[in-house]
Amino acid sequence: MKINRQTLTLYKSCLAFALLIPILFVTSCSEPLSDTTDGRLRYWISTLSSDEYEGRAPGTAGGQLTKNFISQTFQDLDLEPIDDNYFLDVPTSEITLKDSSYLTLSFRGNDRKMKTGEEVVFWTKQARDYRKIRDSEVVFVGYGIVAPEYKWNDYEGLDVKGKTVVILVNDPGFATGKMRLFNGKSMTYYGRWTYKYEEAARQGAAAAIIVHEEAPAAYPWSVVENSWQGPQLDLQRNDLGADRVTLEGWIRHDVLDDVLAFTGFNYESLKEIALEKTFSAFPLRGLTLSSEIFNEVRYLQSHNIAAMKKGSVRPDEYVLFMAHWDHLGMRPNALPGEDAIINGAVDNATGVASILEFAKRFSEVETDRSIIFLAVTLEESGMLGSQYFATYPPIDLAMVVAGFNFDGILPTGLTNDMVVVGYGASELEDLLEAELQKANRYINPDPNPEKGYFYRSDHISLAKRGVPMLYADGGFDLVVGGREAGFALEEAYRLNAYHDIADEYSDDWDLSGLNQSINVIYNISYQLANTSDWPNWYEGNEFRSIRDQSRAN
Repeated sequence: MKINRQTLTLYKSCLAFALLIPILFVTSCSEPLSDTTDGRLRYWISTLSSDEYEGRAPGTAGGQLTKNFISQTFQDLDLEPIDDNYFLDVPTSEITLKDSSYLTLSFRGNDRKMKTGEEVVFWTKQARDYRKIRDSEVVFVGYGIVAPEYKWNDYEGLDVKGKTVVILVNDPGFATGKMRLFNGKSMTYYGRWTYKYEEAARQGAAAAIIVHEEAPAAYPWSVVENSWQGPQLDLQRNDLGADRVTLEGWIRHDVLDDVLAFTGFNYESLKEIALEKTFSAFPLRGLTLSSEIFNEVRYLQSHNIAAMKKGSVRPDEYVLFMAHWDHLGMRPNALPGEDAIINGAVDNATGVASILEFAKRFSEVETDRSIIFLAVTLEESGMLGSQYFATYPPIDLAMVVAGFNFDGILPTGLTNDMVVVGYGASELEDLLEAELQKANRYINPDPNPEKGYFYRSDHISLAKRGVPMLYADGGFDLVVGGREAGFALEEAYRLNAYHDIADEYSDDWDLSGLNQSINVIYNISYQLANTSDWPNWYEGNEFRSIRDQSRAN
């Protein structure tokens, strides 16, 4: 079903009216759904990623339109809210760096004021109008990891209180490919930027700067520019973020290399040193960082949107579908006349459309167990919406039988495979494999484990609470074109559209692969919803003991 601009404008007008009255009001105007999955998916994806929705940033008019649209769809399908209404509060802070802010690197009196956006991107998660760092000694801490299970401690014997730590992206396994070093090319949680800032804060650092290099980061510098400039969102913290480092940021590796020329080091030599067994963090003598950060701080209420289809036999046992509804909004540095909207059609209008399709299908059948549909906020800010849901769940997470996460699904034709991110984790993979075999298809373990996708989407928040989660979507082995064509599509999206303005919906999209994936997951989830089975993480998995303990209580 093709959605024209007149239809979208009419729908926007209807939803915009709802903004004038309290947020708990759900709009009453919606368009009849197509009789086909393809038509429904196209309607949902094209609407959510339209310019009218302005990139779906939380705390904006486009974000409000998004929440209203999803909740209205749930209501139209006669699904129940989980907690009196479809909106689950997620208290949020928004910190916007003012143009008067600056970051300067100095070497023995010679100052270099860094070009924001072009050379560095920086911000603070401390919810204060003004923050200041003066002449902070710069220390190279390698990968910035403290991992006892890997016998690795980059901070051992080091006091970085008040200092600036410079950190390599990813983890040591990526650089060497050695399976005995962390997890080889497969990124561990220690390679994630979120962990590195958290660890720097635990160590007492004043500032933490991650060095961006495209291969180990798994995305180009443009992603850093678009993701970490403009308003930065966080959960509201009782301490106003005082437990975070004062300054978090990224620097381009070639820019750092240029700065290092004064110190007698270079970037390549630092990477080599960081991998030595005898590595010990050390100051880049003579190099200091100074910064003044001027902020605009405001507080807002974002929301996870949730609905449920009650089970008829075991209503207190749940099968969960989740996807994040938020995206990056508008480019803060766009010039007049330029396209400023980062529409997020793949990321993640496709995922939201998927859970809406599951909502449509399950609304028409009876199941023994209850089904929950959850669209979470603040994923782009560090998976904070799912983290908040997992920390303050409106249901008992021990009673969630299984969860399915949908995030960034590329539009492809039919595939011979389905990719499982974090393959080898849970018994849900056994159900998936059995279902795929019926059609002579197969599971494809994540072909890009070095990119750390398993730790970069919302399922991880619930996995940490023990809930068995499956993050699987379309494959790379296309029926027409094979693996070569599939990998070419992925690379083109990652390099040219991911977190950028090119991530837009087109009527030319082939959604047969997405439809195919939805059918498979629907079959196994329907099976789970009508049995008494309790799939678990595999023995030896890091989340198995958490699950076992939660089920025993």
